Amino acid sequence: MTKVDFTVADLEQFKLPYAEGMAITDELSKKVERIYHHFHEKFLSLENEARADEQLSYALFSFDTALEAFSIVAKNMVRSGKTNSADITGVYYEYQDNYTSFRHLLYRRETK
Repeated sequence: MTKVDFTVADLEQFKLPYAEGMAITDELSKKVERIYHHFHEKFLSLENEARADEQLSYALFSFDTALEAFSIVAKNMVRSGKTNSADITGVYYEYQDNYTSFRHLLYRRETK
């Protein structure tokens, strides 16, 4: 198992400030974009180190992709004036699935 300096506590800072049913606002979109860029920088710094562990590498990549997708959809919704939460539900669920899986993987590693 590869030892990578990233913990459950580190992951918590990348939790989206969104709950199902919330309207997508310009402020929310900008917060999500900042969260995505912050995580993406962290992902790039850990990418080579994590590559030796396929499971960890996949979790990092999947979470990065899910954050990016949510950020892009939120930004496009604000630009088009469509802020109904139903338009972002699919990418939110994808984000939640990836967040939960990644958190579980990190927790298992921390408790071994």
